Amino acid sequence: MKLLSKLMLLTLPILAACGGGGGDSKTCTTDLANLQKSCVANPSHALPEGFWYGSVNSAQSVAAQTIVLESGQYYSIYTQNGSFIWLIEGIMTATDGAFTDSATVGFHTFGAIRAGTLSGNFTDKSALTATTSLFVSPDTTATSFNGNYNATYDTPIAVSDVARTWSSGAGVSPISTITVAADGTATGSQNACTFTGSFKPRSTGKHLLDGTLNFTGLSCALNNESMPVEATVVNGLLTVVGVTPQRDQAFFLSAQ
Repeated sequence: MKLLSKLMLLTLPILAACGGGGGDSKTCTTDLANLQKSCVANPSHALPEGFWYGSVNSAQSVAAQTIVLESGQYYSIYTQNGSFIWLIEGIMTATDGAFTDSATVGFHTFGAIRAGTLSGNFTDKSALTATTSLFVSPDTTATSFNGNYNATYDTPIAVSDVARTWSSGAGVSPISTITVAADGTATGSQNACTFTGSFKPRSTGKHLLDGTLNFTGLSCALNNESMPVEATVVNGLLTVVGVTPQRDQAFFLSAQ
C-alpha cells in the first residue's frame, strides 16, 4: 500500500510559474508520470500609461489629449482650436492590451456632467484607440478617439521647469493665467475663479507634477472647493487637469 501511494504521488501535476525579471510570464504544468510540461501565457494587466495625442471622430474637428497614470486613472481632454470642450475621467483596468472602464464621467465646458463607459485597445508606447458611450452635441453617436504615444512622459519634470507665469493663448477658452513660484506654490485665475495651490514632482519620476488647487469666487462653480490636479508641459504648452474626489466638478487649464 505504501508503494502504491508513492506511485500515485508521482502522477500528480506540478504547477510552476515560468519567467523572470519583473514578473512571471507563463504558468507551466509538469506531469511527472510522462515527464511532459505544458505552459500557457499569463494575461498581462499592463495599462496604457503615458501621454497620448490624437483626434476624435467628431463633426467638430476635435483633438484628444489623454493622460493615463500608473494607477489606471485617466483624463481624456477634447479641445477645438485649443479651446476646451469636454473631459472624460475614470479609472481603467486592462488585460492583454484591451482596457475598459464601466464608470467614466464626462464634464462639458458648459457644466453638464454625464456618466458612461469606456473601452479600447493599445500597443505599448505606440498607439491607442478608444470608444466612450458619451458624446457631445452636435454629435449623436458614441465618441471614438485615438492617440499616438508621446515619449515626453518618460522624462522627469521639475518645479523649476514651470516656475513662471503662464497664460492661455489668444482666442483660447477658458481664459486662464497661472503663476508658479520656485518653491512650487501657485496662484492664478480662470474666468470667475481665483485659486491658490502648490505642485511637486510625481514620485514615479514621470513628466508630471502632482498638485492641489483651492478655489474662491462667489460666481465660481468651484468656490471653496479643493481639488487634486496633475500638471505637465509638452511642446511648450502647460496642461493642468483635475476632478474633485466627489467627481462632481472638473478643472482644465491650458496655457503657454
